[in-house]
Amino acid sequence: MAEADVTTPVRHVYFPIMLAYLDTANAKDYYQSFVERMTDLMNAIENPDARLLCVQISLDMMNQDYYRALTGCRKLLDYEAKVLGHVPGSLSPSSADR
Repeated sequence: MAEADVTTPVRHVYFPIMLAYLDTANAKDYYQSFVERMTDLMNAIENPDARLLCVQISLDMMNQDYYRALTGCRKLLDYEAKVLGHVPGSLSPSSADR
């Protein structure tokens, strides 16, 4: 994921986790950004299962288990897509005309 792809609340959480995973030597530099984004997300989520997943992701980050945090965050991305009704990609001109 490139920084330009960080367009949704969960992607804002995913991005610093990904950076920590890819750059473990500087993972502490990404942690504060993660905490801020996760706090914002948890304030917006009401679904208990999604909130529990956020807690688990936070624990994984605190334990420096970045791969597991990314895996949990992918589940949140699926949840977000369902809630927002997000369809990956854009509509093609032909489908927009229908």
